[in-house]
This record gives sequence, structure tokens and C-alpha cells, in this order.
Amino acid sequence: MDAISWNRGCLCVCVFSLLGGSTGQSVNQTSGILTVTEGQPLSLNCFFEAQSDSINFPFWYIQHAGQPPELLLNEIDNKTQGFQAIHHKNGKKGTFNTKKQDIQLIDSAVYFCAFRDTQ
Repeated sequence: MDAISWNRGCLCVCVFSLLGGSTGQSVNQTSGILTVTEGQPLSLNCFFEAQSDSINFPFWYIQHAGQPPELLLNEIDNKTQGFQAIHHKNGKKGTFNTKKQDIQLIDSAVYFCAFRDTQ
């Protein structure tokens, strides 16, 4: 495989986290730049801690170069564009991890994990 076709087959994924709602909560996720070979699986992890045991709403956003962020996944709509997210909660803490089995060049983007509670 020459260098040109190898570069076409790799993509970069940047990940960041956002949170909304009340203070006292936190969101941590896979961070930095991930380089993934086209056709391989991608997993992104999101961990959150709420201020209380209230209902919470986790989200994944995607932002392609030169475009505004778009909602990718939430707890209700947890499958789209080949991505699937799973929400687990135990008291104030939880996860909202997402994965895609067959990553494509079009998936090169910045991914944001966000969280909002009802407090």
C-alpha cells in the first residue's frame, strides 16, 4: 500500500465534552485526536456525574469541518448513521458510550459528548 492510498484510508476524530444545566456536574470523554483506519470500528466513551439522582439527558454531537455542530445521538434516538450509543446510569454517575463498526472517511469530524440534568 503506498502512502497516498494509506492517507486516504485514515481519518482523524477529535473529541470534546460539553455540559449544561446546573453546576456540580461533570463530563469526561475520550479526548484528543484519534486516528482510525477506514473500515475499522470506532468507540468513544463518555462518563458523566450529575449533581443529583435526577433524570439526565446525555447527547453526542458531530461537527464536520467548516460546519456547525449537529445532534448525532441522544438517549431516545440512539442509532443513526451507523453509530449506536448505550446509556447506563447508576445513581448520580453514568455513561453514554457510542460506537460504529465500520468507520468511513465521511466520519472525520469533531465529536462532542454533552450532558444535561433536570435540576
